Amino acid sequence: MAVYTEIADDELACFIASYDIGSVLSLKGIAEGVENSNYLLVTETGPHILTLYEKRVDPNDLPFFIGLMEHLAKRGIICPQPVRNREGQALGTLAGRPAAIVTFLPGMWVRRPRADHCLAIGGALAN
Repeated sequence: MAVYTEIADDELACFIASYDIGSVLSLKGIAEGVENSNYLLVTETGPHILTLYEKRVDPNDLPFFIGLMEHLAKRGIICPQPVRNREGQALGTLAGRPAAIVTFLPGMWVRRPRADHCLAIGGALAN
């Protein structure tokens, strides 16, 4: 199970209110992962991923990773995009943890990557 921090409904509603993504329709924990609490967040504008960064993550490292997602997307790499709140911030605090909302990408993770998967990733990065 990769949901380490539970979120109270009222805390979630207050957090989401600072974004232009509509009201929360559903929130479901995502079992995969080992380090952070991840949720499938569905709002009136569609699905998103909500991540609460747990204690092992240095909050000072988070702006780099947010920037990396934006950098890659600007160069044509398909990756989740941080959703910024009305103040332009991609990182906030929820349930006492640093938190971010990113766009949802449909699909499934590859449980056992093969050489052809690595080739595709290498080709995308090279382009």
